[in-house]
Amino acid sequence: LLVRPVAPRFFVVDDRAQLAANISNNTDETLEVDTRLSATGLAISPETPSLQTVTIPARSETKVTWWVTISDSLQSELVFSANSGPHADASKPRLTTGPDGSLLVLRYTAPDTVATAGELASGGTRTEAIALPPDFDDRRGQLTVQLAPSLAAAMQDGLDYLEHYEYECTEQTISRFLPNILTYNALKSLDLDAPDLAARLPDLVQEGLDKLYSQQNGDGGWGWWHRPGESLSNPHISGYAVFALLKARAAGYDVRSDVIQRGLGYLQSQIKSIQNFDHFRDANRQAWLLYVLAEGQAADESSLSNLFDHRDKLGTYARAYLAQALWLTRPTDTRLNTLLSDINNATILSATGAHWEEPHHDWWAMNTDTRSTAIVLDTLAKLDPENALIPNVVRWLMVARRAGIWETTQETAWALIALTDWMVETQELHADYDFALFLNDAERASGTATPQTVRDSTTTVIPISELLRDATNALTVARTDGDGRLYYTAHLQVFQPVERIEATDRGFIVQRRYTLANCEAEDRRQCPEVREVQLGDIIRVDLTLITPHDRYYVVVEDPLPAGGEAVDTGLATTSLLAMSPRLERENTRFWWWWHWYSRSELRDSKVVLFADYLSAGTYEYSYTFRATLPGDYHVIPTTATEFYFPEVFGRSDGRLLTIAE
Repeated sequence: LLVRPVAPRFFVVDDRAQLAANISNNTDETLEVDTRLSATGLAISPETPSLQTVTIPARSETKVTWWVTISDSLQSELVFSANSGPHADASKPRLTTGPDGSLLVLRYTAPDTVATAGELASGGTRTEAIALPPDFDDRRGQLTVQLAPSLAAAMQDGLDYLEHYEYECTEQTISRFLPNILTYNALKSLDLDAPDLAARLPDLVQEGLDKLYSQQNGDGGWGWWHRPGESLSNPHISGYAVFALLKARAAGYDVRSDVIQRGLGYLQSQIKSIQNFDHFRDANRQAWLLYVLAEGQAADESSLSNLFDHRDKLGTYARAYLAQALWLTRPTDTRLNTLLSDINNATILSATGAHWEEPHHDWWAMNTDTRSTAIVLDTLAKLDPENALIPNVVRWLMVARRAGIWETTQETAWALIALTDWMVETQELHADYDFALFLNDAERASGTATPQTVRDSTTTVIPISELLRDATNALTVARTDGDGRLYYTAHLQVFQPVERIEATDRGFIVQRRYTLANCEAEDRRQCPEVREVQLGDIIRVDLTLITPHDRYYVVVEDPLPAGGEAVDTGLATTSLLAMSPRLERENTRFWWWWHWYSRSELRDSKVVLFADYLSAGTYEYSYTFRATLPGDYHVIPTTATEFYFPEVFGRSDGRLLTIAE
């Protein structure tokens, strides 16, 4: 006998599915075979009992099926067995989703995260109140608290995140090594050792420099993604590359001067007269380029003056860049007071600190309000270190982190740059105090901050099941008197039922349709949407993405149902209306475009799309999957977000899909 089971990759609680095993009789006689499904975490339907006896002719095969309902457990182990006298076999599916090859069982929930943060500059306590929602998944989710004796410790996760980021565009190549250089130099300036960082930094920097050398275009600039012979230079990315090269050279690394000079030459070619500014983004870009040129002692004073006279066109972060450019060119320039006053007047104060929000989003600059806040902090730390806002700005940046990092590589890089400069200013690495963490009066962590331990953060993870469900939880951070500061962050991740989550439009409208791939309607929109299909059917997925504004660096993720398997790795892209993009855009705010994505990835559990740039309009992406396992399945919503601006977000509805025999 030979048992070959058929099983899914994972299940969701309350899914109903059919499991199967193909039993092969390899003998020369007909056999009466007892077949059994043994499983934990599943409820086997009475219509298909666990033990079934089947007759299998000689040298043939029979399929045995079981209907199951997924119970509320963490995972399930499946064992299919067959026995007929002296002949027997058994098989346990080897799955990759659960521990030890078990079948992972998920509740139909989606995560939501809230956070708080603060600092203790002297001895005392701080208590945060934590209340759980009335309906949540008590087996998933957690409270994560990090105590950091200094900003150096708080920044370590950000440095690791950038260093090991999975994608390789030009911006991330730079962000991988630049903050590490600045942090290491800061530690050296404070007479503190960082042997681990010192050991890996030379190779990390050289790898980044070599990539920048090879990816520089003939005009001296760089593009976002490097495509030999196709990558157009991007002024913002090029400025970031030159900025990194200048900082690496200032840190003592051997940087090719010809690459820097060609880069500076490209930036100078992008400087425009104010009369040629068509948009506020042009003014912001001018401020960024002049700041980088000032770092390279190549900024033209007349251009700086011209931009200052028209500073009303600048966003807050661009005014901060202009202030640094003027300061680098002439540290005593009286115009700095005006720019700092403008920045102070634009501050938004809240219970969690102080930050800045831009009146207009500067997409091409990869800017977000968090990034603007970090750039302003860096400017204040250099130009106005006694500003009383700074501690509140630091606190706001700490709140803005999720699981120890900021939301984008640009946010993380600039936050690390700013916090490093502030760390040098405060000299907080010379710490000397004891600290502790309490949850509902029970001690959860403790430690001592000294110059030797100041780069070590303490992270405590508390399962959500250990929090009080119907009462307020008290999270208390305490420290003794002594030099230094104690920073803390607390992240509460709660999984809530998808049934309570509606489709969301915060910059994108996302829609998903399932139709049968063999529908012969001339217009695919006439094909009926399906919520029930037959085993073996090929289902076409049409994803529709609508954006009322131009978007940059977009990521779309579409989860697959557990009972389906993607079969079309070509993933064809289609336009539903074959009309001229120019003509259509003149007539409506929504228009259709061919081959709008720049990269696609087919993964085990989802399809992921990347687009460098989307003009305002409507886009469709289509692919197919095969119905491989009968049952009723919950399908997680599709999401779309901007890579550098995750607050621009859209989500479809969740759905059910029935696969029948």
